Amino acid sequence: MLETFLTHLQGPLLSLWGPFFILVLCGLGLPIPEDLVLLVAGAMAALEGRAWSDVSILMYIAVIGGDTLIFMGGRRLGGRLLESALTQQFFPPAKRLRVEQFYARHGAKGLFLARFLPGLRGLIFFSAGSLGVPLSTFLLLDGLAALLSVPVFVGLGYWLWARYGHDLAQFSAVLDQVHDWSLGLVAMAVLVVLCLVWRRVRAGP
Repeated sequence: MLETFLTHLQGPLLSLWGPFFILVLCGLGLPIPEDLVLLVAGAMAALEGRAWSDVSILMYIAVIGGDTLIFMGGRRLGGRLLESALTQQFFPPAKRLRVEQFYARHGAKGLFLARFLPGLRGLIFFSAGSLGVPLSTFLLLDGLAALLSVPVFVGLGYWLWARYGHDLAQFSAVLDQVHDWSLGLVAMAVLVVLCLVWRRVRAGP
């Protein structure tokens, strides 16, 4: 899949806006790994001579935009859409129960954790919207979570392409080796943030 993206998302416009719109669709449920698209965006930034920081900002907007669309879909449509026959094919009752239990256990901070649960993220965001969670709360928590992952993967793709882009086979091989480490780094950052928040809550005002 990586080679397919790198082959077809080339050119001044497509290399930038292709990953952008794919990320928006990922937020709406497109079954493509978000981190893979971010890696490609970083590689294309290196190929086209763009600053990885500028591309990270644009991809961040795409990620938050896709998440916000599905959140607002929950706000507008609520339970009516969840009860439709078409929706239940994608989100059967058993999966909805898992989401409800997850949200009941974690509350608002579940919106932060949801970013790292691809199989449940869209339904959690949709459910949060239907439950009346304030948009500002959603944007704060989801935005913070995305801030921990988007720059990491864009930067990783940029660095690897700048170093190994002359050899696509070597680029893919090194990417496979480094990818798990980057996931671990993001997971550690998430745990640190959660620990800091937990300590602050326990300390009180």
